[in-house]
Amino acid sequence: MAEPSKVAQLNGDIALPAEVRVRATGKPNAIATVNRALTFIDRHVHPDLARLPRWTFARALLEEAAKTGKSREVNAAFRQLKQALSNEKWLDEPR
Repeated sequence: MAEPSKVAQLNGDIALPAEVRVRATGKPNAIATVNRALTFIDRHVHPDLARLPRWTFARALLEEAAKTGKSREVNAAFRQLKQALSNEKWLDEPR
């Protein structure tokens, strides 16, 4: 079986630099690609939270990363996604 980043590239999706682990009830446990991150924001972040600058910025960076595919854009979006998740206490970081 192909590794996840290769599968994502074949599907036209872009792999994040590392899988983002999420710890929140009723939400996916992990986010591995740009499209999944966008879907996470759209489906699993309450609209009131999604309007906050940390989430609107993360979404804008993810959209730009999806459009350009540049590693610089993907890395910036990855960092902002992790920051937004951390602010909500949803980021599951290894101890």
